[in-house]
Amino acid sequence: MTTLIFIENVLGSGQVVKLTEDFGDYSVSRDLRPGENARLVVSPFKSISVEEVPIGAVAPPHAANEGRSIATFPAPRTLERRFG
Repeated sequence: MTTLIFIENVLGSGQVVKLTEDFGDYSVSRDLRPGENARLVVSPFKSISVEEVPIGAVAPPHAANEGRSIATFPAPRTLERRFG
């Protein structure tokens, strides 16, 4: 049995939703800006935290990679798992 969680940051909310998936040894974080959504698979091997952050407290998406670029492929905006 698989459980899927759908999280949506409503357009016009004025907040950024910070999602963090913690797998014990490492964690994956991403920000959902107003109007964006994500699907997370629940697993006994990870924990999920959801936090609201004011928009001004989060750096623009390109600021973290300024001065570095990936020429071969674009970085993924969301994580997806596909079964089948």
